[in-house]
Amino acid sequence: MENPCKLLLFGDSITKGYAPILNRLLNEEYPEIDLTVFYEGISGETSRDGLKRLERLLDIRPDIVVIGFGMNDWRKGVTIEEYRENLLKMLKSFESVGSRVIISTVSPSYNFERKKYNLEVDRYSQVVRDIAYEKKIKIADINALWKREIRKVEKGLRDELHPNRQGYELICKCLMWIVTRKYTTVLWQYNGREAKCNYRCPYCYYLGLHNPEDRFTGNIEQWHDRFKESFGTQKLILYLAYGEPTIGKNFNDILDMVGSEPNWKIRITSNISSQIGLIEKSKIVKNKQININASFHPSMIKREAFIKKILKLRDLGIEVPIIYVAYPEYISRLSDDIDFFTAYNFLVHVRRYQGMYKNKLYPWGYTDLEKQFIAKYSDDGMIKYLLNQQKNTDQLTYSGLHFFVMDNAGNVGYDSNLFHPYTKYRCIFGNINTGNFRPNLLPEYYPGKHEGTVDGVANLVDYNYKELVENNITSFAKQGGVFKDERGKVIYSNLHKNFNDPYIRAEFNFPPRDIKDRIAILRASRVNISRKDYFYYTKTKTKNVLNKFLKIKSMAKNILNK
Repeated sequence: MENPCKLLLFGDSITKGYAPILNRLLNEEYPEIDLTVFYEGISGETSRDGLKRLERLLDIRPDIVVIGFGMNDWRKGVTIEEYRENLLKMLKSFESVGSRVIISTVSPSYNFERKKYNLEVDRYSQVVRDIAYEKKIKIADINALWKREIRKVEKGLRDELHPNRQGYELICKCLMWIVTRKYTTVLWQYNGREAKCNYRCPYCYYLGLHNPEDRFTGNIEQWHDRFKESFGTQKLILYLAYGEPTIGKNFNDILDMVGSEPNWKIRITSNISSQIGLIEKSKIVKNKQININASFHPSMIKREAFIKKILKLRDLGIEVPIIYVAYPEYISRLSDDIDFFTAYNFLVHVRRYQGMYKNKLYPWGYTDLEKQFIAKYSDDGMIKYLLNQQKNTDQLTYSGLHFFVMDNAGNVGYDSNLFHPYTKYRCIFGNINTGNFRPNLLPEYYPGKHEGTVDGVANLVDYNYKELVENNITSFAKQGGVFKDERGKVIYSNLHKNFNDPYIRAEFNFPPRDIKDRIAILRASRVNISRKDYFYYTKTKTKNVLNKFLKIKSMAKNILNK
């Protein structure tokens, strides 16, 4: 979210009703933001009326504006065609002063006497959706969310037109999903899904799959045009990862392309082995349009040589976090390596290893002691979702709305490697080269289980992570308790945590070892177990006790499923 931020809420009586609630929520969840909210909702107004006060509101030069008209338009004779033109004039005017514009669809209307839903609000809402796809903007699709979450739409209304408390809370929920997310991130596999790499680390899950040659298609001018056509004026992050993106033959062209767009940024995950000179000479360094994650691979480079490279990046004003894969062979040296890098005040983001090692499949192959050791140097999200594989199937995700993966042919899909190239979920949002790119307008349910990427976890709506701004790894780690304090010292908040404690284990999704752990998991799931039962279950090992515990566990599952 922009900081400082001037937020303009511009609309009718519905805007007037939700504005103070949204202001309170934003201040509670984003106390670090220097936020000023302008309440400009006027009862009875149509979009035609809103245009009459547009010039005055443009003088505010808001960073974000939410436009909410429509409920009175259909009632007061503003046609669909005029409504569309009025909204387009507002959009163009606010974009001309640099505002990020969000238009909301119309909340439902219900005739309680006739017990009939008003279909006009759907027609006017569709105009907003059509504008979103045409002009490549984010909208707050309140109409669609209302129908998804309040099946009997009248339950969210206090009269024919106006929401009740439940309705206003739903409107604010929808707006919080859109208002607080400044960027659209595209993980672009520009030179092939399994990109070219100059390293052959034994723990790489792409080992043997890296392309021997670049598979960049088209030319940079075409890609530049397609990105602008597909994402309009959105603030865009192009994320280059997989293999070693800096050795692609078109890497320098991409730096120049991003540097030509003041609203764009580039993010790179790199082994820092080459092409640093290209980055150093690019104007995106001076303009602070680049963030780099530095992957340390002990099998390929000595840490003394690696530190020289990342210190050079620091001199350029690029502060990098270090990604370190906890390969089983490295467990014995992990603590010493982390101490080495933190002595230079570099944050180390430990990743769990994925793959086979000595006939064991990891991360499940780690012993409990190894997991506890890794967790001490890890942030909360990494422990829960990446190390301990917390279930994330069928959760709402921002992937498809604020985050996409795109291959070298322009196919756009969800963020996970789980979905193979050219299959449904890797191409589900269309192709930017053919002009049929159609993103989601709301967070939707994830169609599978992602493989535990940092961005994938942060995209889970229920996990409630704030947008990963600037460097995504640093932002993710900080929200999970690994960060630099005001003196620049790296803090690992879980370093002294007792991961033998059953309740801490339950919090971080460690697999249960015994009855104590299982009871802690049930309690964490809000299943009531008395002190007497707790003593009985944990101090007695008879078959009857075990059977009783299993029965309670089964009952608890039934309760949770309901």
